[in-house]
Amino acid sequence: MVLLHTLQTIKYFRVAPAAVWAFDYCLTFEHEVRLFSTMGRLNIASVMFVITRYVPIVWIISEIYVTVGPQSVEACLTTYRTAGGSLVLIMLSTEGLLLMRTLALWHNNEKIKRFLLASYLVVATSMLTCDILAVSPKLVSVCAPTSSKSSVEEATRVEHLIMGMFVSAALFELTVVFVTMYHSLTSRSVGIRTVNGLVANLWKGSLLYALSLLTISIANAVSFSLPVSSGQNGIIDVFQGVLHGVMASRILFDLRTADRREEDGSRPRLICAPF
Repeated sequence: MVLLHTLQTIKYFRVAPAAVWAFDYCLTFEHEVRLFSTMGRLNIASVMFVITRYVPIVWIISEIYVTVGPQSVEACLTTYRTAGGSLVLIMLSTEGLLLMRTLALWHNNEKIKRFLLASYLVVATSMLTCDILAVSPKLVSVCAPTSSKSSVEEATRVEHLIMGMFVSAALFELTVVFVTMYHSLTSRSVGIRTVNGLVANLWKGSLLYALSLLTISIANAVSFSLPVSSGQNGIIDVFQGVLHGVMASRILFDLRTADRREEDGSRPRLICAPF
């Protein structure tokens, strides 16, 4: 497993996300300043935002270190555990913000809201379980400098557990896609031809973000399903964390912008966003 980081292609894929994160941060820094300048007391949405915004830095630094730094079992163990903890935090927070956005869309339907909350809790539990099992003490055999039958088997087990995290995320994102499409169809079927800007933004934004996250989750699940011996498994996992952070930030910025526009207009606001 350590040797995979020495491959030139792997190096590019693990270092490149740093540029993506930095570019997006520069583009959205003004929105972040505006967000914190108008934010009231600390709440769960703001905590999730901070996690998705800045935890990717920890993951990127650890991946760059193990990629270009000295190769050792200790470095491998540190980066795997750091990356595993960072990834699950980023994904849980991103899915949480996506949940809040979708709940705002279904603010007047308790059944759908309970279904979405239950779905998120099941997915979160599944992701946490997979992450905890993936960074078990047996991870030492995965970071061994030489390959053996036991280390390959353990590496395969770890890769499948990580794949389980991405599959869990993909299932929740697919749920959000279907629920959002169902909301649009039912609204039109009951004769709602015109909607305010916030609702339209929630429709299009939730669908766009969920589809984007779903695409990268499926790509990572497929990547981690490849044999360890191929050297190509998990090649875009760093992009997963970075993209989740980028999309989560835009989910919050976009929703807040639309909510502000509704507040400044003459029409009543749809929701009182907790952020």
